Amino acid sequence: MAEKKNEEPEIKKIAEYIQHTTETAIRCLIFWESDDKNIGIILQMCHHAFFYSMMVWYIYLHTFSDSYLQYVLFCCIFFLVWIQHIFARICLFFNIEPTLPGNYSSIIDNILHIFHITPSKDISHGILLLISSLIMVMLSFELLSRTIACIKHFI
Repeated sequence: MAEKKNEEPEIKKIAEYIQHTTETAIRCLIFWESDDKNIGIILQMCHHAFFYSMMVWYIYLHTFSDSYLQYVLFCCIFFLVWIQHIFARICLFFNIEPTLPGNYSSIIDNILHIFHITPSKDISHGILLLISSLIMVMLSFELLSRTIACIKHFI
């Protein structure tokens, strides 16, 4: 039990360090903008663009392309995102977005409002982790089945 309590602060320190480093890198990348609100909006737009491009790529992979290597690359990118969700306990950009523009609600908070659930940071983190874990499990099963199909094809 004592070991688990000691691990929690270390993980939080690492997550805070990664978040601070990411925020500093974002400020360097968006060097022309000094207003935190505008940096937050740009970051939010990039975050949404990444999410929607991953969705479009997934649809493309199942509609127009049958490329195994593209699907492996897609799964690797999503795996990195999922690992980041696990270790940082949330998406790093999701953590930075509210701090820069000030008042910000995530899409998860908006969904919770629809179901009359009072959003909190823990609930939002849990739902994000649950959704990304379910997606990762589904992608892993599909990757396994595609790998078995490729092996059978070459045998």
